[in-house]
Amino acid sequence: MTIEDVGPFFESNSLKLEEISKVEWEIALRKAEKHLDYRLWNKTVFGAHTVENLEVPAKEYYFNYAYMSILNGSWEWKNEFDLPQQLIRIIDSRISTVVKAYRNAKLKNEERVEECKYEFTNSIEIQDIESTFYDLESEKEISEEELLKVEEEYNRIDQFVSESEDEDFIMFWDCVKEGYTRSDIAELIAKTPKQLDKIKEKFLRHLRKELKENGNQ
Repeated sequence: MTIEDVGPFFESNSLKLEEISKVEWEIALRKAEKHLDYRLWNKTVFGAHTVENLEVPAKEYYFNYAYMSILNGSWEWKNEFDLPQQLIRIIDSRISTVVKAYRNAKLKNEERVEECKYEFTNSIEIQDIESTFYDLESEKEISEEELLKVEEEYNRIDQFVSESEDEDFIMFWDCVKEGYTRSDIAELIAKTPKQLDKIKEKFLRHLRKELKENGNQ
């Protein structure tokens, strides 16, 4: 690692890493790998997480990114998270970043094709984000105010889903965060589009109930 590779949190991260044993590292890496297997399940054949887009297998890309972000200090290891949690947070953020970049490049390419211009090459070098939300119905516009509200409630929705035992809810929300279309989601979770609509309605109904009961409307 050269001085150019050192991030702003190298020193603070290094102090935390000094207290981590080899066993703790192994456990953290296994948890991160298990999380990646879940997040990338059936998502590397096409789209943002393909070798064509990332230049390396998706699992290798995200795993190495999270690992090196801790070591070189490009990501801050915050006190409220243990090592497995921090690695998973980095992975989730990078996945959102890659998906956002891929979608933006795809939209630009579609516009340029319509204008009979050459396509852009995709690039994932954009600012990292820790939350993102994509509407399922691309033809429906989302106002800035609505988007801000969704972003503010993002963590709450994640908590709601993580506490849910409904596998349909978990898969649905993961797909929404990945930016998949209605038809793509239906295919990924092995449901018909109409069945997916019912899952979406049930998801929103339970979510609204949860937010209302806890003082959020």
